[in-house]
Amino acid sequence: MEFLQENCYLLLWSLGILCAVLFYMRHRKRIRAFLLGAVTGLTALVLLHFYGGAVGFTPTLCMTNLILSGIFGVPGVALIAMGQLF
Repeated sequence: MEFLQENCYLLLWSLGILCAVLFYMRHRKRIRAFLLGAVTGLTALVLLHFYGGAVGFTPTLCMTNLILSGIFGVPGVALIAMGQLF
């Protein structure tokens, strides 16, 4: 069961990375799309850090979480939350 759960988690990360890359590559203004994704991801992480008690999960604002949410945006924050909750 542990093997299946780990593979499912890796598959979800792969899909999240693929969605983020396709999102950035699809736009004509890639820098703006990347910055918009980074800002929304960091905002989502900070909001979840301060108000996550309502849902039972408060991620730490460590460098790893900041980088992941900055690069992958909101899908990165969702995957960080799923990794901690499941």
